[in-house]
Amino acid sequence: MSEHEQNKYINQLRRQLVNVMERIKTLELDIEPDGRISEAFSVMEKHMDARFDQFDIRFDHLESRLDRMDHQFNQLQAKLTIILDAITGIGDLPEECNSLI
Repeated sequence: MSEHEQNKYINQLRRQLVNVMERIKTLELDIEPDGRISEAFSVMEKHMDARFDQFDIRFDHLESRLDRMDHQFNQLQAKLTIILDAITGIGDLPEECNSLI
């Protein structure tokens, strides 16, 4: 390899090295705590936190409705038991007959 070709190759490597160093600086600026990437993650985190809060509120609301429905179902079941006892007279049977049922 001639001296001219060596110099040309060295200059090419220097340009590539400078280019790599500039890209690294850009990445460092983007990733640092106040950089664009960190800021984007922060915005996404806030958005996701807000969404999770909305889901928590909805789940709490649904749980409360489910508790009310469960209570109403138990009340209805108790009323139906009373009605069936009144209609069939099963509650009036002597103790020895209740054990057979």
